[in-house]
Amino acid sequence: MIRPFTIAHISDLHLSAEFRRQNIRRTKQLLDHLSRSNIDHLVITGDIAANAQPGEFAIGRGLLSSYGFYNAQRTTIIPGNHDIFGGVQTAEDILDFPSRCRNTHFHRAMQTFSDAFGELFQGSSVSRDGYWYPFLKDLGPVVLVGMNSVAPHSVVGNPFGSNGAVQKSEIHAARKLLGSAASKHKARIVLIHHHFNKASTSGGGTLGGIWGNLENQTMKLHGKKRLLKFLHDEKVDLVLHGHQHVNLSYVRKGVHFVNAGGSVMGLVPGDPLVNLVHIVGHQITSEFCGIPAIRPAERLPIMETHPRFAVAS
Repeated sequence: MIRPFTIAHISDLHLSAEFRRQNIRRTKQLLDHLSRSNIDHLVITGDIAANAQPGEFAIGRGLLSSYGFYNAQRTTIIPGNHDIFGGVQTAEDILDFPSRCRNTHFHRAMQTFSDAFGELFQGSSVSRDGYWYPFLKDLGPVVLVGMNSVAPHSVVGNPFGSNGAVQKSEIHAARKLLGSAASKHKARIVLIHHHFNKASTSGGGTLGGIWGNLENQTMKLHGKKRLLKFLHDEKVDLVLHGHQHVNLSYVRKGVHFVNAGGSVMGLVPGDPLVNLVHIVGHQITSEFCGIPAIRPAERLPIMETHPRFAVAS
């Protein structure tokens, strides 16, 4: 029996010693378990930081280093909107945050993120000089294509920095990378931060419905049709993402997606979650697993919390 190549997928850690200390603790639970599990690679699909602060990036690097994940062959990351613009952490931030997004130097913030985790990009292929994204990382049986979906601030289209978009030039560059000899006959997984499904709403004028409508306006991915066509045309086997703080799998236009945005900040309290992706050729399965709290001198078991499902064959 062929041993599968296993990717552990987590997202939206929102690390902060000032505002999100519980997320640091829960991330430690995840990494402690994964460091002692039989996984081949770790993927984090954005929002490593809560507030786009260098100290928060340092926390992320320190945690990855402590558990043996801070090298390019062990871990791949991409940015999320919180890594570039930060987020609303206090009541006072609600009024000030649009101004903060407007005054963020987008390209400088992108460079700060990429420099902070520079070692994790080593060995990756890029098709455009001077650009970090998209990149292709060849892991043997699978190639990962990391894309940036964080969009610059726009008063109309992206006032809170949380909407996303992928530039046409980046899609063209990703096609070029996937057309290279390195990616032929290998499983293809695309990493992106923003989601492709619509947020569910309660409707009927309820608070849940109002919030759902607000979320649809401030957490959307512009240009989804163009992206879906690219994913379909290039025969991408699976897309891993975050952004919404839920763990779910779904299919759009024949393309399979898995969201691990509820890894440490799920809407339902409980154990941290990891999405395990198992790859044998182009046969791919995925399952969500809960990570129980660390107990002294006890090896942590993996507890399945979501049925395993086939995402490609």
